[in-house]
Amino acid sequence: MITVRNKAIKPHKRIHRGKSRIFLSCAYDPTLIQWIKSIPGRQYSKTYKEWHIPDTEDALNYLQSKSPKPQENPAKATKTQHQVVINEYWMSKVDSFEKYLAQQRYASQTISAYRQALLQFLIWWNNRDISELNLSAIKAYNYTHFIKEQRSYSAQNVWVNALKLFLAKESNIRIDISDIERPKKGKHLPDVLSEDEVRRLILSYKNLKHQTIIMMYYACGMRKSELINLKLSDMDSKRRIIRIRNSKGAKDRDVPMPEALLVQIGKYYNRYKPRVYLFNGQNKPQYSARSIDKVLERGLSRCGIEKKITIHNLRHSYATHLVERNINLRYIQEALGHNSSKTTELYTRLSKENIANMVSPIDFWTKNKENI
Repeated sequence: MITVRNKAIKPHKRIHRGKSRIFLSCAYDPTLIQWIKSIPGRQYSKTYKEWHIPDTEDALNYLQSKSPKPQENPAKATKTQHQVVINEYWMSKVDSFEKYLAQQRYASQTISAYRQALLQFLIWWNNRDISELNLSAIKAYNYTHFIKEQRSYSAQNVWVNALKLFLAKESNIRIDISDIERPKKGKHLPDVLSEDEVRRLILSYKNLKHQTIIMMYYACGMRKSELINLKLSDMDSKRRIIRIRNSKGAKDRDVPMPEALLVQIGKYYNRYKPRVYLFNGQNKPQYSARSIDKVLERGLSRCGIEKKITIHNLRHSYATHLVERNINLRYIQEALGHNSSKTTELYTRLSKENIANMVSPIDFWTKNKENI
């Protein structure tokens, strides 16, 4: 672990696109982000959602000599900054909007994301009067904050959704935002692991808890938040069913518990004796999302897997391997919790079997015994 005087930024090394890079993990804070942008050679990874810099002596020296002054409590400082930058009028609007989303039964992750997106916009708005808020200003923010900064499709889409809901709720704000351009989503295929790579990854863990976490992700195709929120009461070992509650879209669904996973969970339970949540953190009732990322990173490193794999790629791998084994697409859709079958159809494009069986014009040459 590389240390920096400012503890709000946690540097960690990772092989990225064949090169060793230093990733800078930190909560969103305009001051910290502005400082990171001053570092020579810095880049933003859309895959890992973090800034990273070259793993060189010059970059290390810059971190150690130019790091911002530490804050006693970064989380408290961020909250104070929002209260200072945004006046009481706008903060009351944000708080009211958050309560509205809760009453509409939006998922907690969605509420948090919408609130943060709205706060960032209002920081940029800088307490100007509500009468100045117009479509031109909104488009200006859309361009400077997302297009110019080359931020991800998903981040821009979250902000557009949040703003549309916010303005629709505020009856005294009359702005037609129907022509705000939504980002065009790229058709990028996610990386997936082969079945052999998944097997090697799972077997690489000597820590039983870590092995069980990674095994459950792949065995059930869960999302990260779904696994973190799993409770013992959600596990039905007799029916071999796992109930996933209040998932994306505020939906519940059941997923099967494979025999191998049932045995694994039994071993894990006997050793760790969890109480409420299936996976407990260190001195916390729930395992943290960041800890899960670190567990995966260490496993991939031990296996020598250099693909750009995040924990969500295990979900992609799960679905792709089901397609390759000719499991009905409707079943896969239900297991993943997709609203639309079009989302699930992505995995037919990822299937190596479908790709391998495609006909190429060169096949006709060889069938006719023509020379190439």
